[in-house]
Amino acid sequence: MRRINNSREFIRRQAAGMTREQITKATEDAAAWERHRSKVCENDGDMAAIKGAIQDHKEWRRIGYVMAEENMETYNPDADPTVQRWRREDAERLAAETAVQHHAAESAAEQPAASDPRGQVVRTALARAGLHRLDDDDRQAVEQLGALLDDATLRRVADWLERTREAALQQAAGRPQRPAYRRPRPDSWPQRT
Repeated sequence: MRRINNSREFIRRQAAGMTREQITKATEDAAAWERHRSKVCENDGDMAAIKGAIQDHKEWRRIGYVMAEENMETYNPDADPTVQRWRREDAERLAAETAVQHHAAESAAEQPAASDPRGQVVRTALARAGLHRLDDDDRQAVEQLGALLDDATLRRVADWLERTREAALQQAAGRPQRPAYRRPRPDSWPQRT
């Protein structure tokens, strides 16, 4: 998509100020280039070049059509309704992306600094289980839990939270839960004699 937009923008800059005859000539040249590229297709790079030639040809044809419809003597991208729509859509998309980035920055500011990666493991597991907002007492408890538990136990707690999340999702979807597998306790194993 990015290459197509760059190609279109390049062609529009090239076409700015051109007459209908010049646009017709450029369209014919683009068609000839498209035909030439399609004859020498040998690898993926050639396929990309063919797609680019096709897009360039389409853009030149579109410009010629707009000039005929809008009765333009010379092409002006600012008078092209399609270009105006594209610019408006780009501005809206940029505004939406900026809003998402701003929201992500606010969310990151609300999250405590990950001073202890073990506390981060617990916070991630809690977030995946559905507990996204932690108050100060919760944060302190998470930090203490991370500091208190060894790595194996911490992984086990995270696994429990993940299984709880999966069970809740299955229950919400109305699917039956699979029975929990319980590993026998080591003290119940038969003793060798």
